[in-house]
Amino acid sequence: MTSIELRGVFLDAPDGSMLLDGVDLHVPSGETVVVCGPPGAGKTALLRVLVGLDEHADGDVLLDGVVVNAVGARDRDLALVFQDHALHPHLDTHDNLAFAARLRRHDKAELAERIDEVAGLLALSSLLDLKPVHLDDAQRQRVAIGRSLTRDALAYLFDEPFSAQPDRVRTHVRSVVTQWQRESAHTSIFTTSRVDEALTLSDRVVVMHQGAVRQAGSPEEIYVEPADLFVAAFLGQPAMNLFPATRRGSRLVSPMLDVPVDDELERLLGDREEVILGVRPEHCLDGTSDAARSVPGALQLTSRVDDVEWSGGTQLAYLGYEVDPEVEQRLEAIEDELDYDLFQNFFVAELPAISAGEPARLQTGQAARICVPRDRLHVFDAVTGDNLRRPPVRRREPVVVAETDEASADETADETVEDSPEDPAQSGEPAAESTGDAGQDGDEDAGQDGEESDGGESDGGESDGEESDGEDTPAESSGRPEPGTPAESSGRPEPGTPAESSGRPQPGTPAG
Repeated sequence: MTSIELRGVFLDAPDGSMLLDGVDLHVPSGETVVVCGPPGAGKTALLRVLVGLDEHADGDVLLDGVVVNAVGARDRDLALVFQDHALHPHLDTHDNLAFAARLRRHDKAELAERIDEVAGLLALSSLLDLKPVHLDDAQRQRVAIGRSLTRDALAYLFDEPFSAQPDRVRTHVRSVVTQWQRESAHTSIFTTSRVDEALTLSDRVVVMHQGAVRQAGSPEEIYVEPADLFVAAFLGQPAMNLFPATRRGSRLVSPMLDVPVDDELERLLGDREEVILGVRPEHCLDGTSDAARSVPGALQLTSRVDDVEWSGGTQLAYLGYEVDPEVEQRLEAIEDELDYDLFQNFFVAELPAISAGEPARLQTGQAARICVPRDRLHVFDAVTGDNLRRPPVRRREPVVVAETDEASADETADETVEDSPEDPAQSGEPAAESTGDAGQDGDEDAGQDGEESDGGESDGGESDGEESDGEDTPAESSGRPEPGTPAESSGRPEPGTPAESSGRPQPGTPAG
């Protein structure tokens, strides 16, 4: 497999806005990495630059330590699956699965065996004779994924590859695809806007926003020690409570908590008079419980319950508060700078709904006593947004997302980029091949690309040079499916739908 690296990569949009802002990223050979962030964070732009469909303004793209800035998309040999999948309308599921591999001249017997295996993996075995018009969005998306898994590539890139899957099967599809990649030791990058997916897809997560990498590390590291306000607010469901605090003598005073300034907090504050405090809802305790009373130095608050969301064993209590208008303006300025909703006018506490075997449901209007362990309190700089318990974030240094041996940088270009297929002009194949690629010459927008990009090879409607000379443009998807498409409320799964996963329920998307 192939290691992937970006060094100080910048990419500008046609309107002059910045899509990638000095991105540094290193994915060692054989690793699976998830790039997450809200829509518009730069995830798709990053993949398009990697595969060679968009030419970046500055910086370097390296495969196995070799700079490939001047190497075309076709010769980079990276498989890319776009969120907006598109299939060849004149080909059935079997031939769509085989299309990219046939362009690469795979052994026919081996290819047939792999197609059967991938079709079984993605619940497509009963659909192999059907054309795309007879498939639903979820099935078409699985065909696009399967086409990527069927072929050999130096690395595999997946842009929101599970967005069309109903919630009842999304976890299962995600699990089998990532397991296939890990067992095959494929270098893989997945993108997603869903927090639950980001925290479960791989052992390494890269958080992006506004075209920049905000933090990279293990899910546990990022969740427990977010680098800044954005990462803290984005990763978590419910989102982390973030609220302003002002120093008054030996205490930090906030709308919800008064925090005594001990030696450690004194060191963190320095000469700052205002900071942002953060508390995750799941770190709150019922102040009347034995568990809360046993926590030394715990922070206490008592407030009126404005609303309660009950979910069986747990409940979310919403406690409203107000802030000074001047402070609120400063908070809005922080949100404007980050272009993300960080602050709410309520505090959320996730508490047990059962105590000592008896229901302990809170009621709207009652007073609730909440306890917060002091070591669960996050403190952020109100100007830079950095987590004061962590070293300052250095945006321009390469971000290593895994610790593993990688291919040496002196490997030759022949080892990095495989020989491309014969000249299209001689073989009769399309001149700019792409397995559903993002534009046959690399200039079209990702929203029109549709399916899996075969390193710049165009599906074009040609299956392998031996199939019919049917239409030369892959069919557009019937509309962009929204991430996390809900399952139908009743009824059995349609034919070709994977069995429900027995895994734990997925949390929703964070507030904001």
